[in-house]
Amino acid sequence: MTQPVEKVFELVERLAEKNDDVPIIVEGRNDVEGLRSLGFKGEIHSLNHGKSIFHRVEEIIRERKEVIILPDFDRKGIALKEALRRCVEGMGKTADTYYWSRIRSLNLVNCIEDLPRAIERCVVSERMGKTINRYYILTGIGIKR
Repeated sequence: MTQPVEKVFELVERLAEKNDDVPIIVEGRNDVEGLRSLGFKGEIHSLNHGKSIFHRVEEIIRERKEVIILPDFDRKGIALKEALRRCVEGMGKTADTYYWSRIRSLNLVNCIEDLPRAIERCVVSERMGKTINRYYILTGIGIKR
């Protein structure tokens, strides 16, 4: 892990805070569960509901001005990010891809569902193997349950 733990914590904390007011769109149920395990309390929506991207985004953003787009970082996720961005902006709304770009640039994970384990690895490597429980990790990020 080459990224300072503080950078990762700060980014995830800012994302969690923004999620209090702005919904997040992820690819699947496991991505939702991964973010929830980090203490995210806002709206998190998965795309996999058997509907077209356009109809699903329309449902999610109907009463909103902005949405955070957070698909995985593989080829499919990159294409999905662009399709979602175009769809949201085509509806006259704001598509926030900042957090997707920042998380991707840290090279921590290939998919959103792996983010909690990556954060745990950052903390453990920073603390050089000391026993660290989940409460400490969440407290370190600034998310308290």
